[in-house]
Amino acid sequence: MDFVKKTGRTWLFLAIPIAALLCYLIAVRIVSAIDYHNNDYFTFWLAGHMVTQNGNPYSPEQWVAGHGQFGVTWIPNQAYVYPLPLSLLFAPLGLLPLYQSFILWVALSQGMILASVFLLCPPDRELNTRYLFLPFLVGVIFFRPTTLTLVTGQLSAWVLFLLACICLLWAKGKWEWGSFLLSVLVLKPNLGGPIVLLIAAWLFAGKRYKSLFALGLGGILLLAAGMFQNPAWPLEYWSIGNTKLSQTFGFSPTVWGLASLACDFQRPCTLAAGGIAAALFGFTALWLLTSRRHTLTPLWVISLSVTVTLLITPYTWTYDQLLLLVPIAAIAFSLGRRKGGFLPAALLFLGIDLLSVFLLFFNTAMDVEILNAIIPLVVFGFVIWMLLRKNVPNT
Repeated sequence: MDFVKKTGRTWLFLAIPIAALLCYLIAVRIVSAIDYHNNDYFTFWLAGHMVTQNGNPYSPEQWVAGHGQFGVTWIPNQAYVYPLPLSLLFAPLGLLPLYQSFILWVALSQGMILASVFLLCPPDRELNTRYLFLPFLVGVIFFRPTTLTLVTGQLSAWVLFLLACICLLWAKGKWEWGSFLLSVLVLKPNLGGPIVLLIAAWLFAGKRYKSLFALGLGGILLLAAGMFQNPAWPLEYWSIGNTKLSQTFGFSPTVWGLASLACDFQRPCTLAAGGIAAALFGFTALWLLTSRRHTLTPLWVISLSVTVTLLITPYTWTYDQLLLLVPIAAIAFSLGRRKGGFLPAALLFLGIDLLSVFLLFFNTAMDVEILNAIIPLVVFGFVIWMLLRKNVPNT
């Protein structure tokens, strides 16, 4: 047994630097092949850079001037569209030149995805669990949101890693630390806001008041960090966020987008149909989280919250669906434990990969991204099916 443990540690020490090198080489290849100036990542880099220069990313004049300073011609927003404390996290990357910073971020994103995959794998030593790791990893590699996250330099890998760490902390009984970390999700509020609210309802129903206190404390500290930088940032962000939402509403791959497509993009119809659908999904999630609060494990709570959020949030894009790795892992490894469930579990993620390619064809033909909402809808169906079975998964 000691020999096996020592051998495992040896392989781990060898695997980490090799994986880091591969992530770096792939990052160089990706960044070198794209127009890294006119890219989503520039938003995060510029905000971090402006923090180091005592700038205000909520100032349209400074924001647009920053684009011109570095030769960026694509200006999707007239100001920073994220909470101000997020810019503090990117301050170290903002000290680097854009090209090197982008490479480092893409390499880190790959590392966070790989780490999340390992953290989401069950700790048991069942044969099926070990054999499922490879098809699951292959599914992650060919998942379209994985590619989009790396090419655009978006935050999805970071949010996924946070969720995986929260799962691990709660599984080990460290509820206050996990809840404190949960508060960080609000730095990407279109996803973090609904996820935090749904999970907070579960914590409240389970009378985990210390966890709720830790969650609130984390939120207060983030708010204070931003106000130390700019006391007026909450009001400025609120105004900018509302403007961004009004410009993109009805075009995201969510129930709002599907409603908009069905209503021929007529706003009153979209609000009515999308509102009803969002309410149904939201209340279904709340009912399951509160009525089964004693039997649901943290992994399934987060899985349900993530899937429903990707359906009901008004603003999200396909790269955000990388977070579906959490519910897909929960479903796949639970199926793999059941008699005769290994093959369906192994094919689950590959099937979702094929579905994303199939939807890409129709989205391209229609010049939309809306149909990608079918992916979280399918995953939601699997999650509900698993949770309503006689035996609640014990993953």
